[in-house]
Parts: sequence; C-alpha cells; structure tokens
Amino acid sequence: MLHYCIHVFFYRFSSPAARIIGSAVPSSGRLVFLMSFTLTLISKLCSMLLMAIAGYMVVKAKVFDPAGIRPLSNMVAYVLTPCLIINAFTIDMTPERIHNFWFCVLFSCAVYAVWILAARLLRKPLHLDAVDETTLIYSNVGNLILPLISMTLGKDMVFYATAIQIPFNLLVWTHGESLISGQRKFQLKKILTTSNVLATLIGIFIMATGFRFPDFIFTALSGLGSTVGPLSMMVVGMTIALASLKDVFTLKKAYKISLLRLIVFPLMVLALLCATGLLRRRPELIPVFQVAFMAMAAPPAATVSQLAIVYDNKPLEAGIYNIMGVLLCIITIPLMNSLYQTIFPV
Repeated sequence: MLHYCIHVFFYRFSSPAARIIGSAVPSSGRLVFLMSFTLTLISKLCSMLLMAIAGYMVVKAKVFDPAGIRPLSNMVAYVLTPCLIINAFTIDMTPERIHNFWFCVLFSCAVYAVWILAARLLRKPLHLDAVDETTLIYSNVGNLILPLISMTLGKDMVFYATAIQIPFNLLVWTHGESLISGQRKFQLKKILTTSNVLATLIGIFIMATGFRFPDFIFTALSGLGSTVGPLSMMVVGMTIALASLKDVFTLKKAYKISLLRLIVFPLMVLALLCATGLLRRRPELIPVFQVAFMAMAAPPAATVSQLAIVYDNKPLEAGIYNIMGVLLCIITIPLMNSLYQTIFPV
C-alpha cells in the first residue's frame, strides 16, 4: 500500500516522460524478482546486524578491551576498505563500464548539490544546526554500503559504488568540515591523502591503463577486502556497547534527523530522476544508479561523527544520529531499494 501511494505521488508530480517508467505495472515475473531481491537484501542486512550484535556482546562480556575499538576502526577505514575499493577496479573493463562509472560520478555531484541546497532551505523551519545539516547531506558510502553491495549485487557493482567516493570525499572535507568547524577553509592535502580517495585514484589508474596486479597481490587485496563487512559491523556493535541506549532512543531530534536522512533525502533522489526522465532515455543506467541510490539511502557517514569530535561540536548528538541510522537502515534501505525498482524496473 505504501509503495502504491508513493508511486502515485511520483506519477502526479513527475514529468510526462518519467511517467512512462513509473506507470508501468510490474509483471508477475518482475514482481517475483523484486520480492526475491528485497528478501535477499533484508537477509544480508540481518546478517550484518548479527555481526554488530557479536561486536556488542564481546564488549559487554569484557572479552574485548574497549581501548582497541579505535585502532580496529582505523584498520577498517585505512587498510581494509581501500583494499575493497582497489579490488573493485580489477574487473574486466569495457568502454561501457568506464562511461557508466563517470556518469555515476556526475549524477552523485548533482545529488549532493540538491541535498546541500535542501539542507540549507530546511535550516530555519526545522531548526537545524551544523551537525544536523552535515548528517543529512553525507551518508555512509564507504565501510557500510560497499560490503552490502558486494554481498547483494556482486563485486562488479562495487566498482560503481566507488564512483561516489570522489564527490563524497571532495565535499565532506571541504563543505562538511566548514559547516561543523564554522570556518571557511579548503584542505586539498587532506582530501588527496584520504585513504579512500587514494584507493579510488589507484583504481582510476588501473581503469585507464589496464594494469593488472600479480596473482599474489590480487589474492591479498581480495582477502583483506572481504573482511570489511564483518569487521566494520563489529566495530558498530562495539561502539553501541559503549553508548547509552537510553540516550540514543530518548533524543527526540534524532528521530526527525533519521526520517529526513533515511527517507526524505533519498526520495529527493527519486524525484530528481523522475523529473529529468534520465533513466527513460538511458535505461542501461538503471542498475548502475541503483548502486548509487543504495549508497544515498544509507545512514549518516561516520566521518560526520569524527568531525564533530575533532571540533567539539555536539559530538554526542552526532554519535546518536549515526547509531540510530545504522539500526533503522535495516528497514529503510530495503524499503527505498524496492521503491526504486518499482519505479524504474529493469
């Protein structure tokens, strides 16, 4: 019923060209595929939740020293995730894949522009502060969404997810940092030396030159990259174990921010796609943009919490937004993804 109501909304307010896509009633075969993929996505998210619970339990049982959470988190962010990104570029390159990669980059830039404008317009009516705005704009496009895409859509599609790393890191370390710090500054060195940016640049070099790693290096990259999902979710669980769940669920503003980040802002992306009619003209981009959309429907980026701690700008609230987003995305990501597949059937 919810899908139908939202579908009618997009039909009413989208362009006539986009209605051709949105008005198509799913055939029985396509409906079965949609349900099957949604169940697979929920299953993988539940598996990741169990990994987080394992991390939660080892801290609560005092099996793992909480002092080791930060080093483990750093290892995931600065070693394992870059391996996953580089490994995503080791697929067989075709002109079509390269073209779609850059299309994904441009699309992500357009979405961030819309989100930055939307967050600014919502600042006064919703009483948003700098941490709130940054939380709404920047989703977790790295250590949460990359393993999820790998498990559900396959390694080849992770390649397109890495495209979002380019505008994300460019903007979060300029616009995002400027919002939270309250200062206007541009640190090019920090952007270029971010581990995920370096990994993406290496991947672009591989894509441009056709370079191939020796088998033993490829095996190491593949093995390390495959651990991102379990370890990143265990770190999430460990972090939740150190937090007060009472604080998480009693902060009323967190529910508003979660609703905007997980539902409203992804719906803006669907509205943008419907209004432009892009996927009607380029239907081959539907699975590519599905990857980008899943990343854009993700919970808040951990980078926002890190910046809030560095600049001592409401770090508790930033952490609560992150934790609540991770917990709720188990429901919202499958919902948003199935809505995308309903409006833009393959």
